[in-house]
Amino acid sequence: MAKDTSPTNPLARIFKSDPHRELFHTLADSLDQALLVISGSEARVLTCNHAFLLLSGYARRDLDDLTPADIFVNEPGRQALQRLEKCWEDPEISLQAVPLRTQAGRVIQVDLKARPVPPPRTAIMVFLQSTEERQASEGRELLAPRRLYTLAEMARSILAEGGASLPALIGFSKEFLRASHVALYRLGAMAPDFLIEGAMPSEFPEKLPAASLTGLARLTQWSLGQRPAHELQRAARAAELEALQTALVGDEKAWIGVLVAAWDNHEALPEEAPSLLEILATLFHLALHMGSLRSAFAESEQAREAIEEELAAHIEAITDTLLTVDERLVVQRSNASISRLLGYQANEIIGLPIQDVLVGPEDVTASLLDALGHRREAERSRLILHHRDGTPLPVHLRALPIQTNLGTHLLVILRDQSEQQAIEDQTEILAQRALLGEVTAIFAHEVRNPINNISTGVQLIASRLGQDHPQHEALERIRAECARLDQLMSDVLFFARPLELKMEELDLAELMDRILGRWMPRFHQSGVRCHTTYDPDTPKASADPRTLERVIVNLISNALEAMSEGGTLSVALAPARDTLDPMIELKVADTGPGIPPDTIERIFDPFFTTKKDGTGLGLAISRRILTAHKGNIHVESFPDAGTVFTIQLPAAAI
Repeated sequence: MAKDTSPTNPLARIFKSDPHRELFHTLADSLDQALLVISGSEARVLTCNHAFLLLSGYARRDLDDLTPADIFVNEPGRQALQRLEKCWEDPEISLQAVPLRTQAGRVIQVDLKARPVPPPRTAIMVFLQSTEERQASEGRELLAPRRLYTLAEMARSILAEGGASLPALIGFSKEFLRASHVALYRLGAMAPDFLIEGAMPSEFPEKLPAASLTGLARLTQWSLGQRPAHELQRAARAAELEALQTALVGDEKAWIGVLVAAWDNHEALPEEAPSLLEILATLFHLALHMGSLRSAFAESEQAREAIEEELAAHIEAITDTLLTVDERLVVQRSNASISRLLGYQANEIIGLPIQDVLVGPEDVTASLLDALGHRREAERSRLILHHRDGTPLPVHLRALPIQTNLGTHLLVILRDQSEQQAIEDQTEILAQRALLGEVTAIFAHEVRNPINNISTGVQLIASRLGQDHPQHEALERIRAECARLDQLMSDVLFFARPLELKMEELDLAELMDRILGRWMPRFHQSGVRCHTTYDPDTPKASADPRTLERVIVNLISNALEAMSEGGTLSVALAPARDTLDPMIELKVADTGPGIPPDTIERIFDPFFTTKKDGTGLGLAISRRILTAHKGNIHVESFPDAGTVFTIQLPAAAI
């Protein structure tokens, strides 16, 4: 059928000359949307553009033999043509899902928009769009906000959980990509392989060797029908998947994972899947990186807390008192030593001015301000501060300025000098005693000879006058006093002179039997019974027999004097218990009245005595002798029950 070019042809009437007709075709073909022009008065197709030919599959010459009813078929097509005929009354006609028969005979759904060509009943321009494309476009428009929401949810999950958000991210990724399966192969913590996280078909490996990443590009795509080039693609083909895409996670310096997405149906694969997958790979990288940062931060926090606890323990273990004060001289921190030094609890002085804590006759504020102002150390020795209960005590104060980001602080160190002062006082007393001892020794040596001469003279006079002379008793008293003075001078000389010990292995049991044997007559005379207990496992002692015998004799003599009305003297010998080095323990106990509590602490002091005729040097000399033996002596006394002296001596080396 030849094309009608008569003047009655509407298109010929619109475009009367060929240049205008060609211009129309050129403009129509430039449109992306399909265009079909039909007659307004007759059931004929006038022309179309190239987009319509692509949509329908027809050639231009095919349209000469077709009517609109041949193109828009079935009942919905007939109704659509009826609506198009009314476009002059309703120029904004839009129809959806109109059936269109293609050149191949397949019926597809199209959407129509009609525009009438004036004058009336001349022609109708029908613009067409694939209904499927329109629905896909609408789906993408609806999907975009959902994807943005999903991205926001993924970001919140990463911020909240870091590396622990991977399971949630995998679930979000499936929705984001409309994928059937999503998984992440993540670099293992203890091995160089990449371990899977997420669910994939069983054909996929549980881990990937690190070398397998060399065969993957940053983004890879595979579809059913293509040759698989990688282990993951071969697994996808074995699992009968239609599409597989992967994205490397990390950076080129160090890939830390592979994000894998798979589709059972290729039609569900979004066109923009590669771009979306790259976005997701970046989010997974961020999650893994945040997880590692959080782990490192947690480890650093644990290390910091451990260091702080250790530092706090060290600070609390320091015997000196440590105070931290700010630029206003307000206490910020203190260790527990403050309670021992000044009686305050560490937490109750925080926030107090330092002058309310360091109270004393002298103001320490000037020294602390000087240390702060000049950034130099300040030091005060023998500074008198008052304890919380008002007791004064000497302390050594040291203030060290510490520069921090928050400003300058002062570290105030207080050291109790009470013990040091007591040691110094005791040292001075000992020096005085040493000097006094030397003078006393000289004095005793010089006085002893005249006393002996006096004693000899008194004895000579008494022998000549006889016992019946009225002055005989007075002469005896003089002689007794001379003897006491002579003994006192002997003790003084022994106490003042350095000890010269001749150590040897000594059987204390034999020594005690020998000494007690000599004292038996005195025991019988005084009504004292003697009881001995010797442990056969007692080793020999390392001792000087001469000086040790003096100690034992002094203890026995004191015990007899305490039991003036009779009693029991008990001697026990055994290895000492709970000592670092092997020691021997000798106990000498009496059943006398005991030592009064107010004097028991002083019985080892030189020249202290409760006896009328005592010198006060016996026990002092005994302790000095035992100290020289690297032993010790201590006493226990029970009122009206008796007294126990315990001597400990080192055992002889085996």
